[in-house]
Amino acid sequence: MKKNLLLLASAIAALVLPSCFQHETTITLNKDGSGTLVEESRLGAQMLAMMSQMAEGLGGGGENAQDPLKDMFSEDKAKKRATELGEGVTFEKSEPVNVNGSKGAKVTYRFKDINTLKVRSGDGMKNMSPGGAVPGVEDASKKEDPVTFAYQDGKLTVKLPQPKKTDAEKPSDEAAEKPDMDNPEAMEMMKQMFADMKMGIKLVIAPGIAETTATHKEGDTITLMEMDFGKLVQNPEHLKKMSAMDQQDPTAAMEALKGIDGVKFEAKPEITVTLK
Repeated sequence: MKKNLLLLASAIAALVLPSCFQHETTITLNKDGSGTLVEESRLGAQMLAMMSQMAEGLGGGGENAQDPLKDMFSEDKAKKRATELGEGVTFEKSEPVNVNGSKGAKVTYRFKDINTLKVRSGDGMKNMSPGGAVPGVEDASKKEDPVTFAYQDGKLTVKLPQPKKTDAEKPSDEAAEKPDMDNPEAMEMMKQMFADMKMGIKLVIAPGIAETTATHKEGDTITLMEMDFGKLVQNPEHLKKMSAMDQQDPTAAMEALKGIDGVKFEAKPEITVTLK
């Protein structure tokens, strides 16, 4: 019964998750090169309601109803995730999170040496699926190069993956599948679908930042990537610009995203941070 529940939950997640998904990774670096990586992931009320109804239907309700969130954020899954983050990374704790009706977990990992750490932005959505992976997302995550770190004598270099050009020989009928941004109904649908979706990766320098080449710095926090789709969908012109971007030219696409409210990303291939 539990297996059936998770399979159905995974299928629903593939369809609904983008609109109900929030994931933020925060890496904190200490002076000695050790630190923590915290992943906070939440599912929105719509997704939770669907999963709850499904659990009641399959489990008979009451005490017999299964809890998909319990498996989604299980300690076993978190320990497996630790091995994906790099050599010497260990699972420390998992805490439940409940914010304005959205629920999930804040999972803390500890690393001894940031030089071994590898972070992929797509892993957040992959690990949110009840079945272990949202179809299509897992393959994309495997292809994605990780963010890596080189730290020595108080100086950190962060190497960021650069966008790769897609196969130019792929079918060119993708444009026909894009939503009509001049259609008010299509725009309203986009707003509803992505209103609560957020993703981000931040780097916190615990001793403080003496100097850095990072583009987005606030205090001792550097934002490597942040996508707030709720802000994006409020501006039809921004949506039109994103829809019109050439997927076969990622560099141009990234340039087009600059200055759009709700989007922050580090465009440099690497940045340096000197610790205090």
